[in-house]
Amino acid sequence: MTLDPRLAVLLTPDRQSVLFATKGVIAMALALYLSMLLQLDRPYWALISAVFLQVRPETGLVIEKGFCQIGGTLVGGAVGLLILAWLLPYPALAIGALTLWIGLNAGASAWVRQANFIYGFAMAGITATLIVVLAIVDPANTSSLGIFHIANARVSEIILGALCATLVSSLLWPVRVSSLLKEHARTALNQTLAYLELELDPAGTHAKRHHQVDTLLQGIFALSDDSSAVHYEGSHGPGRARAATVICHKTLSLVARIRVIGRLMRNHDDLLTPALRDLLDALRTAFQRMRETPSAEQAMKEAQALRQQLREARGDQADDAPPLQRRFFQVAQNLTADLILALEANRALHMSHEVQLRPQGLKPYRDLQIAAAVGLRSALVFALAAGLWVGTASPMAIMLMIMPVMFTILFARLPEPDQVLKRATFSSVLATPVALFFTLPLLAINNGNFPLLILILGAPLFIGLLAISKRLTLPLGLGFCTPYIILVQPGNAMDFDVARVASNGLAISTGIAIAFLMFRLITPPNGPNLRRRLVRQTAADLTLLGVPSQASGGNANVNEEWFNARMADRLRWLTICDKALPEAHRHFTDLGLTGLNLGQVSLWIQSRLRSNAPASLVDSANRWQLALSAAYQACSQGKVDEGFRQQSEKLKLDMEDAGNLAQRDRELIAGALERIALTFERMAYRLAQTQQNRGVTA
Repeated sequence: MTLDPRLAVLLTPDRQSVLFATKGVIAMALALYLSMLLQLDRPYWALISAVFLQVRPETGLVIEKGFCQIGGTLVGGAVGLLILAWLLPYPALAIGALTLWIGLNAGASAWVRQANFIYGFAMAGITATLIVVLAIVDPANTSSLGIFHIANARVSEIILGALCATLVSSLLWPVRVSSLLKEHARTALNQTLAYLELELDPAGTHAKRHHQVDTLLQGIFALSDDSSAVHYEGSHGPGRARAATVICHKTLSLVARIRVIGRLMRNHDDLLTPALRDLLDALRTAFQRMRETPSAEQAMKEAQALRQQLREARGDQADDAPPLQRRFFQVAQNLTADLILALEANRALHMSHEVQLRPQGLKPYRDLQIAAAVGLRSALVFALAAGLWVGTASPMAIMLMIMPVMFTILFARLPEPDQVLKRATFSSVLATPVALFFTLPLLAINNGNFPLLILILGAPLFIGLLAISKRLTLPLGLGFCTPYIILVQPGNAMDFDVARVASNGLAISTGIAIAFLMFRLITPPNGPNLRRRLVRQTAADLTLLGVPSQASGGNANVNEEWFNARMADRLRWLTICDKALPEAHRHFTDLGLTGLNLGQVSLWIQSRLRSNAPASLVDSANRWQLALSAAYQACSQGKVDEGFRQQSEKLKLDMEDAGNLAQRDRELIAGALERIALTFERMAYRLAQTQQNRGVTA
């Protein structure tokens, strides 16, 4: 009998999960012991801090998250003190200011790429919440000194938990980010090779290519997201981070280049010369061999052999070879060069001191509407709970104000966050009977024995940490561990009030359920409006390729790397938008990939046009680039902008008059202009049909 995968995580855990859970229990035990030794008010917050740092066990990630968590805690503590200093006599205003602060932190969390940075914003919000709420509920006994004591205690507890988790992660069975990056890189390269092969496969379908792109982008972003944390793992860390970034850039370039060849094969089979057919066969065979070889060194040898084969084939071409053939041999050579650089960067992950490049990191796509939706959702969850507290004065409402704030910020960036919160709600309900019927009765007869305290607490937490160790069950683990610790509240002076635990358990589960409903009601815009904004930003960057001095205030090196860095996250968002559509109508990923390819082709065209060019040709090239941007936007709306063909014809005439380009270069550029025009017409037709049949707008 086959176990359910989620049950298998708990009942038949692997070695890594057991080690992870053991380290987590040790970290929490150390945090609890030191908190109790230092006589901190609420030691259980140190445990919660340690739990969150254990979500990713790799040492560099734990250290990075620890820095973010400590920084967010300090900022949140300072803001909490400021709110109380100014508004303690006016509880409603204090709650309003806190609501605004929570919304700002939640919104800001949507603007960062690395998931660890989100913890900083989450802790800034939750620390301020703890300080302000706990002071407001007991204003009669809260003096200026008392307020400072509350803030100092909460900050100390959270920082202590972070430090303990970081120490244990570094010393006990350490797992290195560098090892994880090597795995990510191998996965990303294999997925890239699979996509290259699929693009050249006559039997490849639109659905298969889309699925492979989705998988490939996930691999690229996993590599990019984790690369920042490798800086904390010794002197070779920065080199490894640079190597990972190079792989991300080159895989994107490979995707863009292969689509040029793939579209030719699928849409213009009649234009394929025997030499081009031999080229396609050679590429497809080489990609397959590289993907199937278990050795990175062998893959490099295959890539170098392919490069030599292409050089020889290109040199053997007749002088009167068609411009299309010459152009595609050039594309194939560029593609092979990118592949070799990606493989060299992969090797540099093992020999990071050899990496001298300074690649640009992938840029997050920042959307004000998405940030506003995330911020509004978290603020409303807190405001609703605060309203219940004001109206009922129930201690239960305090938990309603605290727990959902944490989860709404932390889970906002996860895929399908509403489903994540649904599972967290389920496991939070389980925390109450475990605390009531297992932990508290045993602790009541413990008589202050700390090792026994850890054994009693550690048993349920160990199971919860096993769940956290796997992505499939992570929401269940977090949904159990955090409420469980808050319900038990281990410390020097423990309270075994059953009524308190039951009411707090109900409040926590209700709060998480409210957060779940808010995630269902208030969703970030991922429909037509988002797609239009993504296309507009891509079109704006295409415009800058014609006027490099305007990019980023004139300070950016506008090249392929610059464009790839800005396009990567947009592609991810377009794939997310596409997933909501039937497969037959998923054209927006293609639109994003077309934009990526247009950037590379534009850079190639502009580099040749501007070589020793007179001012008249430079001006014509600028106007053509503007026409390209406008045509791309029109294409996204299912329309054909005839102005692009007109400007392309004008550019051809201006090239002839300028006299700075060889005949072969003029032919290659003219061929590229024609292929771009055909691409716009083909995409516009497909999107127009989609709009007509489904009512979907770009």
